[in-house]
Amino acid sequence: MPIAASRHNVSAATGWYNEYPYIETSMNVTDPNLSPSTDPSPNPSSTPPGNGPDMTPAGFTVPELPSGSEKTRSVTVLRKWFPILVSFGAGLLAMALVIAGFGLFKAPSGGAGTSGGVSQAKDATDTCSTTISVVASVNQWGSLAKELGGSCVEVTSLINSTSADPHGYEATAADMAKLLAADIVIVNGAGYDGWAANTQFGKKQTIINIGDLMGITVTEEHEHEEHEENGHHHHGSTNPHLWFSPEAVLKASGSIVDAYQATAGKESDTAATVQRHANTWNADYAEFVALVNKARSEGIQRRYVATESIISYLLEYVGAVDNTPAAYTKAMNSEAEPTAADLNEAMAQVSSDTTDLLIVNPQAMSGFAEKLDDAAKNSDKTIISVTEQLPERHDTLLAWLTTITHQVLANDVYNGWFLTQEVKDRSLADYANEWQSVYPLLKNGSLKPVMEAKAKTGDMTVDEYTRYYDKGYASDVDSITITGDSITFVRGSASVTATYEYSGYRILDYAKGNRGVRYLFTASGDLPKGAPKAVQFSDHGISAEKSAHFHIFMDDSQEQAIKEMDNWPTFYPAGLNTEQVVEEMLAH
Repeated sequence: MPIAASRHNVSAATGWYNEYPYIETSMNVTDPNLSPSTDPSPNPSSTPPGNGPDMTPAGFTVPELPSGSEKTRSVTVLRKWFPILVSFGAGLLAMALVIAGFGLFKAPSGGAGTSGGVSQAKDATDTCSTTISVVASVNQWGSLAKELGGSCVEVTSLINSTSADPHGYEATAADMAKLLAADIVIVNGAGYDGWAANTQFGKKQTIINIGDLMGITVTEEHEHEEHEENGHHHHGSTNPHLWFSPEAVLKASGSIVDAYQATAGKESDTAATVQRHANTWNADYAEFVALVNKARSEGIQRRYVATESIISYLLEYVGAVDNTPAAYTKAMNSEAEPTAADLNEAMAQVSSDTTDLLIVNPQAMSGFAEKLDDAAKNSDKTIISVTEQLPERHDTLLAWLTTITHQVLANDVYNGWFLTQEVKDRSLADYANEWQSVYPLLKNGSLKPVMEAKAKTGDMTVDEYTRYYDKGYASDVDSITITGDSITFVRGSASVTATYEYSGYRILDYAKGNRGVRYLFTASGDLPKGAPKAVQFSDHGISAEKSAHFHIFMDDSQEQAIKEMDNWPTFYPAGLNTEQVVEEMLAH
């Protein structure tokens, strides 16, 4: 039963290469287990006990959630007035959260902004008495500026693509004209974008220099230098990639909001709109902090080697341990190149059992970086690819940082965050049972409560979700029985049985940054008419365990089946009645 599918580059993936659509060992697709982004997630109450330092920023808490609130998100906070309250009573993480009403409070500097991709301030229409022009040197800060201002700001990011080389960038006359014409200019500073930061701006312009906010003075800055022959760059003792610092992002958000409200007028409609976006952004920042705190409470501490130290601020914040040999790091941060001995030591460290991750920058994959990359692939290590510029597939800076954090922590298998080396082979015995398709339940309206639940928290209507799942669940197979090495497919009153052999697994990298695993089985012996040659199971699992439900992909070959992303027939145990199936879906 062949299925038409668009072309994808596919192989057994061993890492994340999300910035490039078609790179060896990767596949950027939509996860049928998780799409759309509102698909069910594990029960958040299952946090195990543990200990770890609280990463909540100083002066950031949340009061108790008011009763009767219509807001169902897990976190919403106000900047500085309501710091995040994170307690570890008896080793358990708990977070009390508040609803922030817009216009009720003035939020002082220290945090602000709109959604980090977790949510958007989309329930109200932006009202703008003033439109503010903003120019950012790089899109990391430009995206934050847009979040905070919504429709009340016009933001231009001069470096706005991962294909641009920030180290060799030379500002044009048009760039300089935009900088000088803006009401507000946002520069990274810290020696990263001297072409912008060193501009002689007008007295009426507001300049936000993130390096200055972080206390990196001019005398400490190191201008960007690039070693073109080998494709790497150096910053001396200063790491200027401040957008990877949660502290810098929080401070920047506060300064941007203050600048907007000062420019528009404290009592203006624009100021009120900005505050509403700021309140929403703080909610997402609180969720980001809670993600890190939860991992620390669980004792999650990943060990990594990095080809470059661009995201060291974020890695330190989440508690990751740097196993990169000091001599290699020193060479990378200076004019020198690693010696053969230093490179061999780094490669050995990547391959060792004491390293979980390799962090690479695909914008600077020099010969020695490629060697570390090969070492990670050959040892089945998790590879996380992080560009310097905000990738096109991410709308917001905080969403990007959250995705990277999920990738590094790799502690949520159900939602597709896991280590490559944790994936194990499975047998058909994991799926042994009698199964029913949920497609008939969707068609007869039984799954309406599920669609309604999705619509309450998602970004589509009940009808839109129903149409989406109508395409995903569609199947002419009514039921499946798996016994031993045989699978029986039932269509109406007809059934067909074939035997299958295990053919390994494929790890798929999805555009959102998470991943999934498909377990492959290929028919052996004579293939009866109506039985698929290739069968693939996806059930949120990555190692041997009994499946509670699964998505199945069927085709004439494994390569064809792996390309199918839009149709994922879903099956639950036949022993469950309709109400129980609905209950299971809602629980997830």
